[in-house]
Amino acid sequence: MVGVTGVGGDELLGGVVSAADVAVRLAALHERFGDFPVRETDRENAPEYFDAGVDRALSGWRGDAGAFVTDADGRVLLVRHADAPERWGTPGGGHEAGEDFAATARREVREETGVDPELTGVHEAVRTEVRHEDDAERTFTMLTVHFEGVVGAAEPALVVVDDEILEARWFETPPDALHEHCREWVRETLDEHAGR
Repeated sequence: MVGVTGVGGDELLGGVVSAADVAVRLAALHERFGDFPVRETDRENAPEYFDAGVDRALSGWRGDAGAFVTDADGRVLLVRHADAPERWGTPGGGHEAGEDFAATARREVREETGVDPELTGVHEAVRTEVRHEDDAERTFTMLTVHFEGVVGAAEPALVVVDDEILEARWFETPPDALHEHCREWVRETLDEHAGR
């Protein structure tokens, strides 16, 4: 199991709990949504950022989730975030204690766009082992889940209430600047709907 050795004290609890709980949550997602790819990644965090992640894991945080949402007309819902104002991406954000990842994705889409999608599947999950920059034995595990979602024709207009979101918009053709994690997905979906 990743993220369970060499952490020490309360941080050991964080590593064990997060890695084991991520595995349980992945199994529950497979049971609910069927088969989907799980990509494995790792990264190093600076000490203060790593410690903040351990604290969050101890309080129940397990990662983040979002949704690739389409409407009845085949359009794709995208947002521009204040951290990367020149690029469009899928709505999503941080998991909160007590939520499953589907609830996180729906809440984040509602907060960022005003739309409440029906989640129809999981496009991909990414399990990340986060290592302390100065001590590779210190780790915790997080999960990112990219859901697929749809909304009916009667959905309300887009309403952005999240300060971090600059704009939300439905697209019939792909914008020029897309985040890497959704670039191919957006282009393939819109091209398929347009019959290209």
